[in-house]
Amino acid sequence: MPAARRYRLPDSRVYTEVVRIVKVRRVGNSNVVSIPREFEASGYTPGSSVLVEELADGELRILPTDRVRERVRQVADQLVGEHPEAMDILANNDPDADDPAA
Repeated sequence: MPAARRYRLPDSRVYTEVVRIVKVRRVGNSNVVSIPREFEASGYTPGSSVLVEELADGELRILPTDRVRERVRQVADQLVGEHPEAMDILANNDPDADDPAA
């Protein structure tokens, strides 16, 4: 089953596909959320590793670890876009570059 698509409207959410409501349970010292079996085709299989990321609005994003590289690239692109001056500083101050004054 594909993940539900969500469209944000002021103070409301509209889901265009079936969603599942699951409970958070306590197992040992951890809180656990069961992922319905329908999501196994998307990589959420027993024993697989996932990245759990808290978003700015408090929502959680769960991502199979084989897609982490893609997510890191997205975050890096966003940071570079927001702070181009930092990239200029890094590019112009390479500690491994030959020192022209030497």
